Amino acid sequence: MGVSIAVLGAAGVVLAVVTTRPKVDAFRTATVALSDLTQRVTATGTLQPVVTSPVGAQVSGIVWKLHADFNSQVKSGDLLVELDPALFTNAVNLATAQLAQAIAAMTSAQATAQGARVARDRTRGLVGQALLSQSDLDAAQAIFGQTNGMTQSGAAQIAQARAQLDRAKLDLQHSIIRAPVDGSIISRNIDVGQAVAATLTAPTLFTIAQDLTHMQVHAAVDEADIGVVRTGQSATFTVDAFRAQTFAATVREVRNAPQTAQNVVTYDVVLDVANPDLSLRPGMTANVLVLIVHKTQVLTVSNEALRFRPARATSVPGARVVAAAPVEGTAVWVPGPGGPERVVVTLGVSDGAQTEVLSGLEAGRAVITDAPKVKGAASVR
Repeated sequence: MGVSIAVLGAAGVVLAVVTTRPKVDAFRTATVALSDLTQRVTATGTLQPVVTSPVGAQVSGIVWKLHADFNSQVKSGDLLVELDPALFTNAVNLATAQLAQAIAAMTSAQATAQGARVARDRTRGLVGQALLSQSDLDAAQAIFGQTNGMTQSGAAQIAQARAQLDRAKLDLQHSIIRAPVDGSIISRNIDVGQAVAATLTAPTLFTIAQDLTHMQVHAAVDEADIGVVRTGQSATFTVDAFRAQTFAATVREVRNAPQTAQNVVTYDVVLDVANPDLSLRPGMTANVLVLIVHKTQVLTVSNEALRFRPARATSVPGARVVAAAPVEGTAVWVPGPGGPERVVVTLGVSDGAQTEVLSGLEAGRAVITDAPKVKGAASVR
């Protein structure tokens, strides 16, 4: 609204009324033009080996010798750790003695069973000659059955003793821990003299990363962007250690498991990375740009124009819609003879600063990007 100011004469007579009206300066505008447009998704991730193999211990003991350390290159079967073999050797000796004892007991039981069988047969013959009663034969048969059962028990004890010996030998073998795969040791969690307790869960002694010349980036992509990320898309990333260098990557997998932190939902996107010179290291933070689409010489409009809205529709003199489209459609405002005019547009991809225009505008058209500045201008009535 204008502000009226009365101009009084010397005698207090109103000579004129001056009304200040808003004077609209030129809007700040941008020109719709043809340009290259690249849509990317940004994310932050961590470099990790493709495969990591934790090396654990199946038996408990004291670390006796270490044969590997951080960054050691190992082959499958290489010796890593030796636990103190004294207890394991003693267990093997004890199991060997128990097996020998079971075999001796079995030999004695077999001899007893053989004697009981001979006695039973003899008693059967004498009963047939009426020299002994049937009760004597029943007693001999019972004794033979008992000795035969002792023989079977002895056989079971031998099998048990042999199994215990095999277990003791296996524990002795497991006290010597070897590398399960080829790779580089990236973690060592033990020292000489340290006790290793493998009671409930196997402790991790080493972590071996297989083939660090091929790595992966696990990037957390926001749920608003995950819909346009696809397997096989190209990507680039940088790391703080080499800020001037850009590394190439390829989207390998988009995992469906959501991760929620402070009410922000992200999805894990796995990217393959070549690392032939081993300059990239596990755990580095990667700033990732996933290439979604690249278009050459398409019609674009500034995103500032898409965000611009007049303060009030009724305060814009002569405002009108230059398109037979719904009012709720996406639109920009363009300068017109009677004030800003609303133009409905159809948009395509965006790079955050510019957005592709599919219809509604032509190249060279000016669009409003900023509200006008209002200055007081006096008019006399």
